[in-house]
Amino acid sequence: QLEKALARGKAGHKLVLVDLGGNWCGDCRILAATLELPEMKRFMAQHFEMISVDVGRFDRNLQIPARYGIHERLEGVPAVLVIDPKTDKQLVSKADVAALADARHMQPQDLANWLAKYAK
Repeated sequence: QLEKALARGKAGHKLVLVDLGGNWCGDCRILAATLELPEMKRFMAQHFEMISVDVGRFDRNLQIPARYGIHERLEGVPAVLVIDPKTDKQLVSKADVAALADARHMQPQDLANWLAKYAK
């Protein structure tokens, strides 16, 4: 799934956003619902290729954050990786991986502002 998103991102000149979370996580569900809002969907489609990755209870698919140098336990979920598919070696968002872990206290505009700083 990640490799396909990276290929689509590279071909479409978009960043790849990897949403690490779990269905047990309220903040993850709120983030997912916010990204489904029509205005957000349009923005995301224009600037990002996005995939969601289930990390279970921090015990699944951890090779994905490890690929980008995150070997310690995630600070919380949702954790968001923003990747430039041209390099695919480092995160564009290394300092902001846990920035959306408190999505329940964010307005849709807050999320849009966070994403806009990475949009090309």
